[in-house]
Amino acid sequence: MATFQTMVHIPEFAEVTLESWVKFLKTLSASELGQHIGPTSAAIVTSWPNLTSGAQDTAFQALQYVICDMGKNLHQHLAEIVDLSTVAQLRPLHEALQELRGAPPPDEILKRILNQISSDNVSVAVQALRELKTFMLHDCPEYMRKLTSGDMFDGRIGQILLSMVSTACRENVDGTEELRLLAFECLGVLGAIDPDRCEIPYQNTGMVVMKNFTDEGEAMGFALHLIQDLLVGAFRSTSDIKHQSHLAYSIQELLKFCQFTPALVASGGTTSAPLRVRNRWNTLPKHVLETVTPLLEGRFTIKPNPGPMIQHPIYPTQSTYREWIQLWTTHLISRASGPTAIKIFGVFRSAIRNKDVVVAHHLLPHLVLNVLISGSEDDGTAIRTEMLSVLQDQVTLDSTSTSDKKLLSAQVCL
Repeated sequence: MATFQTMVHIPEFAEVTLESWVKFLKTLSASELGQHIGPTSAAIVTSWPNLTSGAQDTAFQALQYVICDMGKNLHQHLAEIVDLSTVAQLRPLHEALQELRGAPPPDEILKRILNQISSDNVSVAVQALRELKTFMLHDCPEYMRKLTSGDMFDGRIGQILLSMVSTACRENVDGTEELRLLAFECLGVLGAIDPDRCEIPYQNTGMVVMKNFTDEGEAMGFALHLIQDLLVGAFRSTSDIKHQSHLAYSIQELLKFCQFTPALVASGGTTSAPLRVRNRWNTLPKHVLETVTPLLEGRFTIKPNPGPMIQHPIYPTQSTYREWIQLWTTHLISRASGPTAIKIFGVFRSAIRNKDVVVAHHLLPHLVLNVLISGSEDDGTAIRTEMLSVLQDQVTLDSTSTSDKKLLSAQVCL
């Protein structure tokens, strides 16, 4: 899917990509097809203006197959198809989809849009933000006025605000800038909302390791947290095929660490997984299981690559925030202390050497804590020197660092 979504935006390859895409969709059963129709519809609508007439015909066939041929078997997955009415040539399919869906009330439309905005797939999120802007401005302005009336606003206003702020904070994936701009535009349409008159839901998917990877249960929980709350989202959102393969390797190795094997999903086999392992597997959400199950076979390998020579502090030697946080995180992985910590963090060596810094940003505080608690005195001193270097740069009048590098790096250290 990552290959399709990358190549469809390259004019020379768009038509043959769509031809392969249609064949791929037709090989899937209804249960397998459901998870792909949201990203497929979003990619087609987003790339439509740049497609040739032949490519548009093929794209139309893909959506026609999904809606007209398979629509009655897709049930709740039909809600994941983005708004097709924005493309004139796709309006017949939009009308056919409306007949299958029925006429949903504004509440259901808004719920669907907000769900799609939080999608790991950037194309889906971008298209959903465009729909939200149109929904608030043109389609349902009276409904929005009703939600923002009275002494206390409707709870959906808090959900919209949370969705916009979360989207604006998404970092360093393809399409981030467009996501941010659209989120800001939607906030502008919504207007200045008094925070005392609405409740913004609190979400915290973080985890603090209290026993420094010496407790097996806590270490397993941390590995599951990394798979569920970090890696699956990064894996599903990237359109960089090489980076996706590196993320797949990290997921694969953490699955092994959690003792997950193909026996968990085998049907009619003679082997079975231990009950505690199966219970652990069953705690993962459905969308996570759909993503990681193919990786249970363990087919990805990474060629060992010695890390670069490090000069402390690292910060002054790197020109961008991305280069700094990736290099520092890579170095700290080599300084992780304890067999379990080394095993968990070691699977990320390749995944953080890419333009995406989400993984490095997530791992860094855990690595710092591990090294400070059980690492050598020299490693602790190096961490202190690194943080002081970043903070000193904030008050240096003749600093040559860009404003983005200074701001983002300081946020990491604070």
